[in-house]
Amino acid sequence: MGPLLSIVIPTLNEEKYLPRLLRSLMAQAPKDVYEVIVVDGCSVDRTVEVARRLGAEVLVKRSNIAEARNIGASRAKGRFILFLDADTVVPRGFIEDVIEMVKKGVKCMVFRPEPLEHSGFLFARIGYTLGWILCRLRLTNPCYMGLAVDKTVFRRLGGFDRRLVYGEDLDFLWKVSRIVKVHYPKHITVYNSTRRWLSDGKLRFSEVLRMALRVLEYILFHRSGVEYPVFR
Repeated sequence: MGPLLSIVIPTLNEEKYLPRLLRSLMAQAPKDVYEVIVVDGCSVDRTVEVARRLGAEVLVKRSNIAEARNIGASRAKGRFILFLDADTVVPRGFIEDVIEMVKKGVKCMVFRPEPLEHSGFLFARIGYTLGWILCRLRLTNPCYMGLAVDKTVFRRLGGFDRRLVYGEDLDFLWKVSRIVKVHYPKHITVYNSTRRWLSDGKLRFSEVLRMALRVLEYILFHRSGVEYPVFR
């Protein structure tokens, strides 16, 4: 009997952040109900080495993030697929809480985000609270919060749109919400890095604006023109 939950993590040069996520997953129990699949887009750092050393199955293929998520899902043995970003950390008891929701019949869920760094910084608290609200309105990207979906639902929808280099998860959220109810359990938290929009405790106004414009581009035109820049 295979695992109930498959955790898919796309990576590209995430040597710095990925170990924290994998160690937080290694601390989860029970261990026999989940597997971890890292899909690496040909990193030039030690991402692949670190992922294998910390127990993840690793697939290496040059791909955009939508393709990477689909590749991981195609190898998933679990009945449920959980998509996490590499710069997140999950608290103790996270897997048990997710499994409990699955056993209740939930088909899709997105978790409550908290800042991994700068947790006492007002902009960080406001930003993640606003992100949570906008996600529930299907107006922002959900995967940095963690998105879990029944594999049969995922396959029925054809996965993530590989033509989208940004906003692929928002697009998927819209599609999945049309066929099943998306749950937002407040008691299940994911801690996500603030690296994209905070630097040394200061807000990156230009990047916040760029992120908002990318979301707006998808909502208005159902496309994404330029991939969002990566910050290490």
